[in-house]
Amino acid sequence: MMNWNQNAMLENQNRRQRNQLLSLLILFIGMLCTLSGCGPSGPETGEVSGVVSMGGNPVPGASITFYPVAGRQSFGKTDQDGRYTLEYAQDQPGAVTGQHRVKIMTGGMGAPSMPSGPAESPSKSRSPSKGMEPPREVTLPDMVTVESGSNEINLTIP
Repeated sequence: MMNWNQNAMLENQNRRQRNQLLSLLILFIGMLCTLSGCGPSGPETGEVSGVVSMGGNPVPGASITFYPVAGRQSFGKTDQDGRYTLEYAQDQPGAVTGQHRVKIMTGGMGAPSMPSGPAESPSKSRSPSKGMEPPREVTLPDMVTVESGSNEINLTIP
């Protein structure tokens, strides 16, 4: 039979072991969250918007791509006023912070017209719609810098 003193010592030892086990469990869960991606992850980004212009006029319908020195590119499209906002990923606006090469695609082809006769192929009947310019891709000569936070980067096509 155990006396009162031995019983108290066993209870203290069991309590210490439970506390150590609980501490190890908390440490393990913390490490697991860190390694598995709990919380924010991915590269640092900054929100980017601006106006694309050519010859002092806004350029509607242009596609803009920012290519970072390292990382995934971001995309945007200008509205009727030439304004754009970049998206890094679906539902995540912006671009990776750092230096970027910028490419802009302007113009476009109209919808294909119907062949006028049985001998004419549909591909030969295509022509640019009135007021539409043929596609033009321009890589801007200077790189741009995206910083964390909000960036207003106006782009001028030479």
